[in-house]
Amino acid sequence: MAKKLIVLVLAACLVFGAVSMAASAETMGLGVYSVLDAASSAYVEDGDAYDGAYTVETTTCAVVLGEGNVIESIRFDMTQNKLGFGAAGEALTEAGSVFASKVELKENYGMVAYAKAPAGEWYTQAAAFEAFCVGKTVEEVLAFELGEDGKLVDADMKTSCSIIVTSFMRALELAVANAR
Repeated sequence: MAKKLIVLVLAACLVFGAVSMAASAETMGLGVYSVLDAASSAYVEDGDAYDGAYTVETTTCAVVLGEGNVIESIRFDMTQNKLGFGAAGEALTEAGSVFASKVELKENYGMVAYAKAPAGEWYTQAAAFEAFCVGKTVEEVLAFELGEDGKLVDADMKTSCSIIVTSFMRALELAVANAR
């Protein structure tokens, strides 16, 4: 119950913060892009049962656009929702489970600790990408060159943002399409 209350309070803060950001802007949009990121089957081998799981990655983008589709403010976040199931098909993830976002997790996401990420934790890299976007048109941002791995190609940008940004681009497109 306390977790649900905290989530509701945080959601209200995000909404009120976004509304205050948009007070002087022409339009504001929100985009949510989800993709099945990974799947593993449950199985039984030699009498031992192995669990399976689906991981759904959801990227959100809130954008405030000024004249000429120039990005005045932008925020990205992502959740990785792992839904487990047993070999008999039973759900292993409780209904109502709340998954913290990568921005909420901050250092606890562990990019630096586990992946030795040279550009820093996920949330700092996302903030760097947001900074690259501000002051540019949506078209300029969507034209950022990405490698086959979905990461930025520009050498200067890569020093502070080495994460995959493909889902950021899709969420931005959706946010712009929803802008009012």
